[in-house]
Amino acid sequence: MNPNDNDLSSLLQEWQADVEPGAGFHRSVWSRIEAAESRKGAGLARLFSWVQAFANPRIAVTAATLALFGGILIGGAHARSTQEGRYLLSLKPSVAATLPR
Repeated sequence: MNPNDNDLSSLLQEWQADVEPGAGFHRSVWSRIEAAESRKGAGLARLFSWVQAFANPRIAVTAATLALFGGILIGGAHARSTQEGRYLLSLKPSVAATLPR
């Protein structure tokens, strides 16, 4: 620590601010803080509002059913296209070089 550091520390401890904030300073600061918190809370509520929809059993069962049948349809379409490709390759194996992978 430099000897000048002690002088600086003592000067900083003695220093007093002479500037007073304006008349509406505190009110302005708190209103900006409240506005920022309300925006943050509203964004978070919008983000998770869909979770609250699943609290209704009818909506939850409907969503699960749609997801199940959607997965079955997509899986079936994929399996069918794979089986068709295998069948066509069994008929003409030379086509294998032209098929996309």
